[in-house]
Amino acid sequence: PITGHEHVVSCVLWSLDGSHLFSASFDHSIRCWNSDTGESIGEPWTGHIGYVRSLSLSPDGTKLASASFDKTVRFWDAQSGDPIDKPLQHDNFVNAITFSPSGEFVASGGFDNKASIW
Repeated sequence: PITGHEHVVSCVLWSLDGSHLFSASFDHSIRCWNSDTGESIGEPWTGHIGYVRSLSLSPDGTKLASASFDKTVRFWDAQSGDPIDKPLQHDNFVNAITFSPSGEFVASGGFDNKASIW
């Protein structure tokens, strides 16, 4: 098993080529792992101040979107883990996130009883 998070792992997601595994956790972080060795790649990705509930990778594999109980959707460079743009704000916990097939949009849903397209 791959270990390193300090709380519940809520979502896991493969990179497009299968070389990396992304994980989201209730410890408020996202981590990137080498899927062959299980070793952590870089430091945890931080920025959320609530549970990270869901992840989605853009169709071209360059961006990762995360949904959190801090009421935000955040975007990350899938290679470096650097934040991209400003967070998108919901009115309540965000439970789910997905990129559109083109990668132009994301859809998110949460405890505010809304599905939003951004």
